[in-house]
Amino acid sequence: MKNILKHSVNMLVPLLITITIAILILAIYNIFGLAPEAIIGQSKMSSLPAIAISAGVLIASITYLSNKSSQAVTHQRKRDELYLSITRESFDEVYGLLKDKNNDRIVWVRASRLLLKTLAIKSKIQTPGILDAFKLAEERLRNELYRSLSVKSDIFSSRQPLPPQFFYGIADWKTEISLDEAAKKSSSKIEAHLVEIDKNLPEPEMAPLSAKTVIAIFDFMEFPKDYDDPLPNVEEWTDNWKDTHGIEQGAKRYIAHKNSQKG
Repeated sequence: MKNILKHSVNMLVPLLITITIAILILAIYNIFGLAPEAIIGQSKMSSLPAIAISAGVLIASITYLSNKSSQAVTHQRKRDELYLSITRESFDEVYGLLKDKNNDRIVWVRASRLLLKTLAIKSKIQTPGILDAFKLAEERLRNELYRSLSVKSDIFSSRQPLPPQFFYGIADWKTEISLDEAAKKSSSKIEAHLVEIDKNLPEPEMAPLSAKTVIAIFDFMEFPKDYDDPLPNVEEWTDNWKDTHGIEQGAKRYIAHKNSQKG
C-alpha cells in the first residue's frame, strides 16, 4: 500500500508542476496585457495568480509528504535489516545448542525459548526482500535441525527419527530398553553433599525433557501448511541420456531408467 501511494505521489508531482508553470506564465502574460483573453476570459485571468500560488503550496505539501514517506520506508528497511541480522545470529545459536544431539533439559529450554522469540520477529518485518531472506533462514535451520535430531541407521538407508527414550534425558538412550525403564532412570535422584567453600555443589539432573520444549522444536521443523514448494516448477529432463557427460551422467541414467519403468 505504501509503495502504491509513493508511486501515485511521484506521478502527480510532475503533472502539478507542469500545470503550475503554465498558470504562472499566463499570469505573467496577464500582468503585461499579453494574455490570450479570447481563450480564457478576462474574469478568469484575474484569478490566475491566486491559483498559481495555491498550486505551488499544494506541490510543496505533496513533495514534503513524499519525502517523509520515503524516509519512513528507508528507516523501516534499516530496522528490517537489523531484525534479519539478529534472526540469523539467533538461529545459529539455536542450532549450536542442539547440534550435538544432547538431551539436556536446560539446553532444550534455552534453545526453544530463543527459537520462539526469534520467530516472533517475523511479524515486524515489512520489507518484502528481507522477509524472503527471513524465510530462507528458517528453512536453513529446519534442514540443520533435521540432520541433528535424527540418526543414521545401520539397517535403513534414510535417516531415522530419534527414539522416544532420548527425550527422557537418559545418557544411554541408544540402548534398547523399554520406556518404563527409561522413565525410572530419568527420575530425580536425591543426593546429599557436603557444602564447602572451595567446591561447587553439583547441578541436579533435570530430566526428562520438558514437553513444551520438545513440541516447540519439532513443530518448527515441520514445513508450514502455506509453504511455497518450488519443486513442482522444476522441468523434467527430455534430452537423451546417451548424450550426457560429466557429473550429471549417473543422475540422467537414473531418471531415464526410472521413467522407463512407468506404465
